[in-house]
Amino acid sequence: MPAPAPATGAPTRPARTAPPQPRRLPRNARRLLLTIHVVTSVGWLGVAYALLVMALTAQSSGDAATRLATYSLMLSFDTAAMLPLGLAALVTGVILGLGTHWGLLRHWWVAVKLVLNIAVLVVPMLTRHPALVDAVDAARAGTLTEPAMQVMDGSIASVIVLTTATVLSVYKPWGKTGAPL
Repeated sequence: MPAPAPATGAPTRPARTAPPQPRRLPRNARRLLLTIHVVTSVGWLGVAYALLVMALTAQSSGDAATRLATYSLMLSFDTAAMLPLGLAALVTGVILGLGTHWGLLRHWWVAVKLVLNIAVLVVPMLTRHPALVDAVDAARAGTLTEPAMQVMDGSIASVIVLTTATVLSVYKPWGKTGAPL
C-alpha cells in the first residue's frame, strides 16, 4: 500500500492563467500606420491653420470678390482636405491604439486625444461647413454677415484643438486610466 501524501495544510488551487494579451501590430505595420497617422494629423493641422488664415483674409477684406474667392476656396478645403485628413488621422489613431501598448482608452492622453479628434471632426462639419456655405452666398450678395464670425470661430477652435492634440502626443501626460483597452 502506498504511503499517503504528506499534508501541507494548504488547499490546492487551480493554476492561474495570465489574462490574454491584446494582439499587437507587427513592427513594420505599426511603423507604416504611425507614419500615415503623423502625416495625416500634421496635414489636418496645416489645413486648419490655412483655413484660419483664409478666414482672417476674407473677414478683413472690403472687396466682395476677394471674400467670395476666399470663402469658396475655404469651402473646397473644408470638404476636400479637412474631412479626409481628419478621418484618416482618426482611423489610423484608433488602429494604433488597439494594436499597440498605448491602448485606445488605457492612457488618459490617448483617451482625451480621441475625444478631441472626434469633436474637431464632427463639430466643424456641423457648424463651420454650413456657415461657409452661407458666407459664400453672402459674399455673392456683397454683404459681410454673421456666418463670417462662425467661420472664424470654427477655424480658431480647430487650430487650438488640433494643436492641443499634437501637444498631448508629444508629452503624453496624466498616466493610465485603468481601462483594459
